[in-house]
Amino acid sequence: MSVLVDSSVWIDASKPRGKSKEALASIIEVGDIICYTNPIQTEVCQGAKSQLEFAKLWDAFLGFQLLPVREHHWELTAWNYFRCRKEGVTVATVDCLVATIAQSYRIPLWTLDKLFTKIQPIIGFDFYS
Repeated sequence: MSVLVDSSVWIDASKPRGKSKEALASIIEVGDIICYTNPIQTEVCQGAKSQLEFAKLWDAFLGFQLLPVREHHWELTAWNYFRCRKEGVTVATVDCLVATIAQSYRIPLWTLDKLFTKIQPIIGFDFYS
């Protein structure tokens, strides 16, 4: 099974008391495929406190499965953003793109960000549990 891991999980796992660290390790242990996309990698790395930390964070993604953002994902993201806005839900563009990637690749999203529960019924992606 594959799982798209959102930046909120990566950030939590990088903290000394982050609860996601053990869960990520167990996903790897059972052989599930951890996926990411460049916007997630960017969100995680932009919080680096030094050049060395940035390099370590960036390189940490290299062992996982990259889901490329294709040309059609941009139009689909704009459409999904429009649909969310029409339903009264404000969403950041990057979050809408991540949800769109999960939907498009049919890969469940693991996130700690509660906003995704508001957009999930509109966009139609699955959560990882």
